Amino acid sequence: MIEDYLNYWMHRWLHTKWAYKHIHYKHHESITVTSLAAPYAHWLEVLLLGIPSFAGPAFVPGHMVTIWLWFALRQLEAIETHCGFDFPWWPTKLIPFYAGSEYHDYHHFVGGKSQNNFASVFTYCDYIYGTNKGYRFKKRYEAASKNQ
Repeated sequence: MIEDYLNYWMHRWLHTKWAYKHIHYKHHESITVTSLAAPYAHWLEVLLLGIPSFAGPAFVPGHMVTIWLWFALRQLEAIETHCGFDFPWWPTKLIPFYAGSEYHDYHHFVGGKSQNNFASVFTYCDYIYGTNKGYRFKKRYEAASKNQ
């Protein structure tokens, strides 16, 4: 939860005019999301977004193996959200408020100036701060189109 909250605000800051122009633009060079897009970023972005990942273990220290497992899972999650596939049978579908590939794909699809879907893992910050309204509209529109 610590990583997710801090990552949301860091990612949102990266979409400000200055930070996007100088740092985050590199990550959004890939419009079509692939798993290789996850680590493709400016060196400063990698450093800045690494801070939230280290914050949790810094505030709540655990066994070294647990911390290694945390970082491995964190990297696998980043690759999954950038893979471009939304597997309906994937185990993460069982996690409430999980963002996933389709959710983050919308963020890249809208483009670099996107003010939508900043979530790292869970969507609660986007919901609370209203930064997933475009995505929710798209989902309602798609559902309505299917019903017609």
